[in-house]
Amino acid sequence: MKHIKILSALSCFLLSAAMLMTVIDFCSFDLGFYEKEYKANNTESWTGMSMEDNLRATECLLDYLKDKRDDIRVTAMVNGVEREVFNERETLHMVDVKALYQNAFLVRNIMAVIGFAIMAWMIFREKMSLRAFLQAGFKEGVLATFFLIAFVAVWALADFNAFWTQFHLFFFDNDLWLLDPNTSIMINLFPSSFFFHLVLRIILISLVILIAIALYAYQPWRKEKA
Repeated sequence: MKHIKILSALSCFLLSAAMLMTVIDFCSFDLGFYEKEYKANNTESWTGMSMEDNLRATECLLDYLKDKRDDIRVTAMVNGVEREVFNERETLHMVDVKALYQNAFLVRNIMAVIGFAIMAWMIFREKMSLRAFLQAGFKEGVLATFFLIAFVAVWALADFNAFWTQFHLFFFDNDLWLLDPNTSIMINLFPSSFFFHLVLRIILISLVILIAIALYAYQPWRKEKA
């Protein structure tokens, strides 16, 4: 029936979009990834701080985004001088980043609740199996998210600087994100190469999950009985 197709597609889209944002959350708060990138980028020489202080400052930022602390004030030895790590411009920019993060994941939670509610209704009310539900909505729902991820992947691989610039112009209404590497520790912690690897990781993990869902839904290795 038509309503089954429409509701399944809507639910699959909402759940796959929520999945993508969950992957972003997971990758963005993985301290192990930060440490690996800092070692690869020789970040200590760029920030003038030890690896321990780099990670401590990073954890401060992540806790602030998660609303576990009220500010990003943290002190460390920078080029042999004890000082506050982040300056006023960086502090103001993080206010914007936190607002974006909090709003984005409020939307993620709403999408997940609606998506799961529709899925539960379809499975119990319409007596559908999970596999039948996914088949009914996969092409129109999940593939929309897949093509979005593919589009971002192609754009990021082709010209990451242009992609990253447009991202900031779209989500921020000021230029606080333009930081000077001569005065900003934050930009030396997170150069464009860091974000390129972060975005690439998010894309790869998301694609693996979507492919796994497709394989579960269609199980191409099984032959249907006549």
